[in-house]
Amino acid sequence: MLGALAALATATAMSGLAASGASAASSGDPGDPTITLDLNDSAAGGTYEEQFKRVYAGTAPSGTDVYIYVPLAYTLGSVPTGVRSMDPTVDWNPADDSTPCADKSATDYVLTQAQITYLGSELTNHILAVDEAHYGPVGLADPTDPDSDALVMIVYDLHDAGMYDCAETTYTAGYFAPEYIDEAGMNVIAVDAYDWANRIGDQSANPNGQSELYEGVIAHELEHLLHNYSDPGELSWVDEGLADFAVFLNGYDIGGSHLTYHQVFHRETSLTRWAGGLENYGAAFTYFLYLWERAGGNGPGDHNGAAAGLGTYDPDFQYDNQAGDLLIKLIFQNQADGMAGVQAAIDQFNAQTSGPDLRSAEDLFRDWALAVYADTDTGSILDFRNIDFGDPDFTPWTIDIANDQFWKRRGQYNGATPEGRFAHAPNVPAQSALPFGVSYETFRNPGPTFQLTFEGPSTSRVAPHSEPTHWYAGYASQSDHILGVDSAVSGGQVLDFWTWYFIEQGWDYGFVEAFVNNQWVTVPLTNDAGQIVTTSENPHDNNTEGNGLTGTSGGTYFVDEPEYIHLQATLPAGTTDVRFRYSTDAAYLDTGWFVDDVRVGGAAATVSSESGWFLTDGTQDNNWTVQLLSKCDLTPGTVSEGETYISTDGYYVYRFTGTSITQSLTKCSSQDSFTAVISNLPSGDLDVLDAAYEFRITNTGAKAKKS
Repeated sequence: MLGALAALATATAMSGLAASGASAASSGDPGDPTITLDLNDSAAGGTYEEQFKRVYAGTAPSGTDVYIYVPLAYTLGSVPTGVRSMDPTVDWNPADDSTPCADKSATDYVLTQAQITYLGSELTNHILAVDEAHYGPVGLADPTDPDSDALVMIVYDLHDAGMYDCAETTYTAGYFAPEYIDEAGMNVIAVDAYDWANRIGDQSANPNGQSELYEGVIAHELEHLLHNYSDPGELSWVDEGLADFAVFLNGYDIGGSHLTYHQVFHRETSLTRWAGGLENYGAAFTYFLYLWERAGGNGPGDHNGAAAGLGTYDPDFQYDNQAGDLLIKLIFQNQADGMAGVQAAIDQFNAQTSGPDLRSAEDLFRDWALAVYADTDTGSILDFRNIDFGDPDFTPWTIDIANDQFWKRRGQYNGATPEGRFAHAPNVPAQSALPFGVSYETFRNPGPTFQLTFEGPSTSRVAPHSEPTHWYAGYASQSDHILGVDSAVSGGQVLDFWTWYFIEQGWDYGFVEAFVNNQWVTVPLTNDAGQIVTTSENPHDNNTEGNGLTGTSGGTYFVDEPEYIHLQATLPAGTTDVRFRYSTDAAYLDTGWFVDDVRVGGAAATVSSESGWFLTDGTQDNNWTVQLLSKCDLTPGTVSEGETYISTDGYYVYRFTGTSITQSLTKCSSQDSFTAVISNLPSGDLDVLDAAYEFRITNTGAKAKKS
């Protein structure tokens, strides 16, 4: 089965979708015969200008113009040998240390006019209509130009890790970068040129094919563009989940790598702390699919033969303004971010609809955590109507199969589980919870009577350098959050402060900026050893100002834990003001930037913020849930205090919450097993920290006496 996962990765995990962070410039307007855009290399770093030529033009029924462009030097229908941005063996920057993979072949990057015309028509006449109806309209890239709502799709060999690393089994199939709107005045989505012959249209008769893969990529990336107009600061897990949901709404295949990787890497995946892996896409998509289904799908009707008055759950390619369609649009439109925005949308939904209220976002997460494991095929809370985990049409993997075969019986126990077994057995998973992550542990025949015990900390914390509080720049995408220094400053003074940071290296940056001659300029920062800790390297055009702070304070990025360090800057001559600015791009975020004990010229400084920074004691409130899923009654005849009991589909479900949980249980059959489902649903000023816990199942039955 390990080989099967590797084979699947080679075949379908290549549909990984990500924003590139490209910085764009334009030498033309949408619809021009040629345009010029800056292309970003997400793996090697750097950008370069590429000329594109128009190869498709169409107008959607809504009136939106649609154009497709390919690199100017490429001739459709030919092998792109030697053509930059099409031939994967051409190195756009021979001066850097990155060399294209020698195993790549230009023959895999042939595009034909027939393929372009087909995809252009599908985008113009189907995808655009479905995405806009369910989410919102394409906006004006240039508010002063009424024609700038046109949609531009560029097709080329996107630069990613797979371009240079022959062992890489995934690739970026498409991206949306908001910089194309901000700096080029165009609505642009990008799609990879790799292997269209086996990845567009119906490939069901092709053993090497993946039906409508690029159609799904287009639907996904278009949602990102639309969301950028609706709520540009939304957290990645919401945006990416709704983007994958757009693939479903358009009727394209929702199986493959995203579902597989989440089933296999479920324990390594946080729903809400986006890490950019295929498993994150799978978690976010299935969560929103689950909400759509629990809210009633398309709503009452007789679509595909469903009885009138019952919910229908197949994509109908139209917005029904009710049930799940309404809920998803409310989530898309809500300006609150993350789980708070989902809950606000649920509140709106409940206020606008009749019938029983939809459960809370957190309760639906708890239900979802059971459904992605059990998937009972009955339409209940333990089921996905549109997915069948374990079915090769979706994914041959289930969580049980993954724990058993990929992870070598991780979290699976047969017989009693004494303390020594928990402490030393190699199949016991590390007892640490990701925010809104899930751990599944299965027990068979643990003893005639046994006890569940759980202990988890009520809080986790990034402690201030000086109690009780410090300044935090927040957790938001596409933001420039400002912390102003209110104390008087002048050139030559030293600004010093203590700081803790975990900032996406090379993509997001913290800056100290001085106001000199009516403009803000960045200043370098040094540590107590006199070493410059800021950088002016600009691999992805997010550090054009230079002197950016990125990575991990006091250590190596993604190796060491951040720690508080002391930094200082000498303010340049003519300085009249100084500030801290935290700048993030779209997509992935790390924990962020904390600042404490700010001083100017040796005296304590006053600071304040009206733009994103806030004072906090750095506390995350942990909200623990332990659920038991069993085929038989583990507490026959009783409903214990703190126990929420549900019986459905032949399962008994027990739900306990709190930081200290103890529950006595009884074995109901030596053949049956039960599964413990453990999650932390954090809240508070921080909600992105891991938290350790201790969980045990202990045999309490009488032992047989030796004679």
